[in-house]
Amino acid sequence: MKRGQIEQRKNPKRLCKRATTKPTEMGQLSGFPEEITQHILSDFCMPLSSLASLCMTSKTMCDYIRDLSIDSQLVIRPINGWIATKSCAKIKIRFIEIGMLLRASCSYLNTTEKLKVIETFFYELGETEPDYQGTYHRICEDISLKFAYDCIGLLINKFIINWDDEALKRTFELINRLSRLKERMDKVLLLNEPGSKEAHERDVRQFVQEVFLKKAISPHQRSLWLSLLLDMYPTQHARLIYLLYGPLQTVDGKYNGMVDWTVLTQCGNYGHIPCPYSYFKDLSDIMMLIQSSRMFNWNNDTMLRLFNELTNTPEPWCLENNAKLMFFLGHNLTVFILQAKLKADRIPEFSHIAYHLAQVSSQNSPEAEGSPESLGWFVKVMFEAIQILPAPSRRSHVISEVFKAWKENIQALSEEFDDPLEDDQDETREDLRIAVVNLASITHLLMEMILINKETSACYSSNTCFSRPRPKHEE
Repeated sequence: MKRGQIEQRKNPKRLCKRATTKPTEMGQLSGFPEEITQHILSDFCMPLSSLASLCMTSKTMCDYIRDLSIDSQLVIRPINGWIATKSCAKIKIRFIEIGMLLRASCSYLNTTEKLKVIETFFYELGETEPDYQGTYHRICEDISLKFAYDCIGLLINKFIINWDDEALKRTFELINRLSRLKERMDKVLLLNEPGSKEAHERDVRQFVQEVFLKKAISPHQRSLWLSLLLDMYPTQHARLIYLLYGPLQTVDGKYNGMVDWTVLTQCGNYGHIPCPYSYFKDLSDIMMLIQSSRMFNWNNDTMLRLFNELTNTPEPWCLENNAKLMFFLGHNLTVFILQAKLKADRIPEFSHIAYHLAQVSSQNSPEAEGSPESLGWFVKVMFEAIQILPAPSRRSHVISEVFKAWKENIQALSEEFDDPLEDDQDETREDLRIAVVNLASITHLLMEMILINKETSACYSSNTCFSRPRPKHEE
């Protein structure tokens, strides 16, 4: 055996020395100068997604990267160049990555510490200081305020993924304080009349929609945000909902972002501008969410009160618009609202709403227009609504009033059609044709109930015969 091999067997570490450097939680970065480490971890060498993955290696690395994340020169710096070229897609992706990075770097912190991190980052971003012309304000000035809200919403909602309700409530309180949201909402809901501060209304609507409601990852989170907003104004629920989901003004066929408070109080030709069905879809969706969410626990009486307040905001709506909203609210709420009007002995209002409800049912049915099937939902609703009246004579009186209102509407359309001074003769002719066709279809259904199949009346009292037809724009 050679001498070298004998020495290695006696002392194997002599020729195969191992590194004596003690490993640290920062890895080999601990041996680099601070400037080199920051350069390696900056956007020049490593994307934010890789930094987020690196946060999972150790708590020390997590704390170090979090401190870098709050430094606007390293994380926000690339955004400033994209603002000048209006690279909106890149800016949005960057804010999403920042939110994911902050979430990863805060994984070892409790909720209080996490909220302090997001508050500190917002100060660095410049969102909380009106006089500090930071990145946030450059986005507002060079692109748009709505886009800035969108970016903030993307960042926040990536940061708070999987948080419980209590943590989300504290997040809402923090954002409310940092953005002075309560102060801005007071100005449009308590201190001024609807429509008198259009720019401020648009600002509040865009902020709440982009930061909270549109970015919610589930109906539960969306209802939580909405419940916190409604709790701030217990006497202004209807006005707040209209502010957030009501129709917007249009200029040359394009929305300008301003809330239109008067359009639903106007009675135009049925089914035409100024009140298309799209105006009511968002309002009905949010009311259905309120009714179904456990965050509210509202019953039918509470929903009826909200409906009455909403349809009188800021002034009483045209009855045909009430009918459109009722149709999208679904069968149960529609029946309950109609029964409430019968209880209050508001028969004329009930009758005219019933007329318009029939037109809505016909025009939004997937069946052939004017066919008995397209009005089946309306007949079922009416049959259930009048059951609240115990006396047959009272039911007969209500039915008579409904057809009397139908007759009055047809006569009004006929007189308008015969007026040579009217400019919209074609639209009036179409409304008149639909009203007459629907009347004939209703007569068909009633005659079938009485003469052909007497058992049909039992069918209308069940939920298996007719369901609310699917609106055309949902197909």
